[in-house]
Amino acid sequence: MSSPGENIRLICPAYEYAGQILEYRNEFSEDRERVTYVPGRIPGMDHLEEFQNVNDWLDFCQQQEGRISWYMSVRKSDGRLIGFCSLKHRLEYDDDDAEFASNIGYSVRPSERGKGYGTEQLRLVLEEARKAGLGQVRVVCISTNERSRRVILRSGGVFAGSVHGDESGLTVERYDIGLL
Repeated sequence: MSSPGENIRLICPAYEYAGQILEYRNEFSEDRERVTYVPGRIPGMDHLEEFQNVNDWLDFCQQQEGRISWYMSVRKSDGRLIGFCSLKHRLEYDDDDAEFASNIGYSVRPSERGKGYGTEQLRLVLEEARKAGLGQVRVVCISTNERSRRVILRSGGVFAGSVHGDESGLTVERYDIGLL
């Protein structure tokens, strides 16, 4: 019997998913615990908070080809958008504080958490990083995000240190994952 996580595939964000992307974004409440340097950002959906509508963000994503790749995790059985992840091909393309930089950002829709999707999603985006020629990636999570920490460790993450952001007030744990 397969796990729920094995029932997803990664696809590039597409206009026909605009409604589901909006529903996904709206599932993250305004009063949620902040998990990124930028208060309104949802991991894996980098920069969406800067655009008035989803189609403009999708246009932006296409313009970033070769620098940042975005992926949606879609459940195979019903086409439901489960998660989002981004792959930054180089750390200097990260617009956050350099100490907070990561190659991969990811999130799972709140109503679908705890079902193994995060681990499978990270496994799939690590495959994409290998295809892109990366030998190692950095993945970060805030120190209070136990679920994300477990996903990273299950995926081969090696603790590389913590950093506390004076401006953000967040303590971030950094992990490296070798891909060779």
